[in-house]
Amino acid sequence: MLDVLRRNAGSWVIKIILGFIAVTFIWWGVGSYSERERGVAATVGDTKISMGELSEAITEMEKVYRDVYGAALTPEMAKAINFRKQAIDSLIQKTLILSEAKKLGLSASDEEVQREIAAAPAFQVNGQFSPDQYQATLKYNRISTASYEESRRQELTMRKMEGLLTAGAHVTESEAHDLFQMTSRKVRLLVVSADPEKIKGVASPTEGEIAARYEQAKENYRIPARVKLLAARFEPAFFARDAAVTEEEIRAFYEGNSDKFRDEEQRLVSQIYLPYTKNDKEAVAKKAAELLMGAGKGKAEFEALAKKHSKMKTGESWTRRGDAKPEMAGPLFSAAVDSVVGPIDVGGGILLARVNRIRFAENLPLSNVKDRVVALLRQEKGKDVAVIKAYEAHTKVSSSKDLKGVCAAYGISPSETGWIVDAKNEKIPPTVVQEALLLPAGEIGPVKTVGDVHYLFQVVAKEDSRIPGPADVRDRIAADVSREKRRVAAQAELEKILAGAKNASDLAQGAKKAGLPSVTTALFSPISDPLPENLPPSGETRKSLLSLSRKAPVLGKAIDASGRFLALALADEQKADEKEWATRKEAFLRSAVEQKKGRMIAAFLAERRAKEKVTINPEVLK
Repeated sequence: MLDVLRRNAGSWVIKIILGFIAVTFIWWGVGSYSERERGVAATVGDTKISMGELSEAITEMEKVYRDVYGAALTPEMAKAINFRKQAIDSLIQKTLILSEAKKLGLSASDEEVQREIAAAPAFQVNGQFSPDQYQATLKYNRISTASYEESRRQELTMRKMEGLLTAGAHVTESEAHDLFQMTSRKVRLLVVSADPEKIKGVASPTEGEIAARYEQAKENYRIPARVKLLAARFEPAFFARDAAVTEEEIRAFYEGNSDKFRDEEQRLVSQIYLPYTKNDKEAVAKKAAELLMGAGKGKAEFEALAKKHSKMKTGESWTRRGDAKPEMAGPLFSAAVDSVVGPIDVGGGILLARVNRIRFAENLPLSNVKDRVVALLRQEKGKDVAVIKAYEAHTKVSSSKDLKGVCAAYGISPSETGWIVDAKNEKIPPTVVQEALLLPAGEIGPVKTVGDVHYLFQVVAKEDSRIPGPADVRDRIAADVSREKRRVAAQAELEKILAGAKNASDLAQGAKKAGLPSVTTALFSPISDPLPENLPPSGETRKSLLSLSRKAPVLGKAIDASGRFLALALADEQKADEKEWATRKEAFLRSAVEQKKGRMIAAFLAERRAKEKVTINPEVLK
């Protein structure tokens, strides 16, 4: 399964499947975390989602993506996916659905939970449920029986709610056929473009036009207010240096934050590495697949094959996740003891790995981590002292107006900025600048906290916002007027051609006479394929393309595309293959029903989320 997903990771269908898998892990794989709550990630009505639940959900989601994408999951891709936002949204959706189920008195019975567990192949021996296998599997994965059974109960309840919410999901064969034709149809477009910057014969702006533009849009030329600040930073690190800690405090902090002082899970691994070149890659991959049959028989067999075939140092060694090849880390740390992982292409070679033992993460003794405990404890104390000192200093500064003198008593030296025009300043946070712009010169601002840092500031100088006279911005106004006249001329030129075009051929002839460039795209699906690069990538564009047909081949209006104007006409189309419909009808009907169910559930969630009071901790999305 993972091999199929990896090979097709770029496919939109696989991305949908992957998203479903990730949501499934979050909704039904995280168990109960009430004992680990150390803060609230979000509240949905009266229900709290703990930071522990969110952390576990993010971890599970990342694991699914890493198992599928391997090394292809770059930091940039992970940032775009935004695991934190996806995870909290999914947990909120789960809470909304379970809350509605509770209102309706809908839940899974003990008998239903037992049947669900008994049917799981992981808990069966020779096709029959084995209580010993069940307990051993949960113990191996460090999951309590109560936690696992509660997660199964929630899963069954979710299924019941899904069935209830989507009971009316029905798609006729005619509806499915129309959808098939629409999604399978491909079009080829003629695209004519008019670039305002290349339009000739546009008259220069007159003084009257310049004056009129100034009167109509003088706010566009407003010069924003700007300030100079004297700012001081009260940081935890500064105060943490002198924070005294007692042995009792050290032990209490260690015991209350034991999860921060754990070693890393390690696996005792044996490996077989087969390097390849461009010319023999397929042969090496075939050989690795053949070795897998013998490698899976036992440790002795694996090590014998390693000595005979591996091109790297043989023998077993303890490995952390960070030490493993990126492509290997996910599968290796998901495998059970005595199992073989691979063959996996790690770039330049094929790798087989055997998990011989697992050393699970454990709490480190205080004596081993005392320095870390002291450093973290001082950091926490530094946070507390920074808050107290910042507000204490603010009270004194508000009376004396002497920010430098007051801060000197705390060992802090305020720094003076240059002119700051807006909130986009590298040294001063936006929240401080925004507050400062509202204050008069000489005023002391309120304490502003950004993260763990507390800012005290004084407005040293200020220039208010103003609208300059027309003479001061005449060149800018003239350029704006000229630019607008060229845009109007370009759009008018294109719409003149459109008015006389009944088909793509007419549009092409009109473009040629006007000296406007035109291109013909390759065939593409207006619904599912990426749009040609010369078209704006928006939903509105796709709607416009769906309106084009043999009867109405020319789009009646010009499209604004990032400063250019485009005229579009249907040059050719490739309709759906009815033979394909005959072979795919049942699958397409099922797909259409699932899509409709998805829309019905999404509509329910949107409606419930609008009604329920949903609050997300701002720290969650940072």
